Amino acid sequence: MGSFATVFVSEGRGGVVLKQIQDPCKDAVAMLMKEHDDLLTLNSVCGGSSQFFQLPRAHGSYTDYYSFAQEVGIQRTEDMGLPPHALYVMQRIWPVSHWLATRIRDLFLPQPFSDQPPPHLLARLYLGNGTSRQGSRFVNTENFPLSADRIERLGLPADKIAAGMGQMLASINFKAGRDGRDIEFVLCGHPENPLSKVPSYECLDFNQMRPHGGSAIVIVSSMVSNDPYYPRPWSPQWQAFADAYLATAAKANESPLAQDVLQKAFFE
Repeated sequence: MGSFATVFVSEGRGGVVLKQIQDPCKDAVAMLMKEHDDLLTLNSVCGGSSQFFQLPRAHGSYTDYYSFAQEVGIQRTEDMGLPPHALYVMQRIWPVSHWLATRIRDLFLPQPFSDQPPPHLLARLYLGNGTSRQGSRFVNTENFPLSADRIERLGLPADKIAAGMGQMLASINFKAGRDGRDIEFVLCGHPENPLSKVPSYECLDFNQMRPHGGSAIVIVSSMVSNDPYYPRPWSPQWQAFADAYLATAAKANESPLAQDVLQKAFFE
């Protein structure tokens, strides 16, 4: 659950989830419909197997729950009990595998978790943090932070992750023309086989994204206000991130703007 919308798993339709607004005011409905349409746009211009980070697929938007239930044939006896608010249907993002969650528990979670089954979790990939604070007893397993040192301890490909972030962020900035505000880069379960030990890497959360109108300042503002996903110039992963960002921008004929963005965001 977030401040804007709540995501529900559609039982019996395990490959999809429903994202539904909490407040049915007109502005919230418009924002939800915009997020659905933006996700369609991103998939058309930024998605595909060439991307290291994948995008969830959007499958349709509805102004109220009853329209959705009628279209997919949900009987009243099978009703999910959701409020009659606007929603859209999207591909489900699976938690990391049991095997990987066990490793994360054993390596990083505090003592109270050691005797418990590994939690269902997604992990945020914070390459902008070199190390994580140790000893905290408060853990959010829904969005567990993996700093650069944790990523390497898990044996994950930190340089490929950094390059994938640069590639996806530049695709959003220069192919889709969006600023990328508040997007997330997460480690999750494999979309086709949630039991697989091979994880998936996904880019999520597009409700705050806006067109940037060719302004480096707008893009930079979104980058620096986001969580610390992106490597910093002192990071071992910086060069992989910057090279992929600039190479993707060059393919969209946006090299000067991309260079200006990196300069303003990380060196000024």
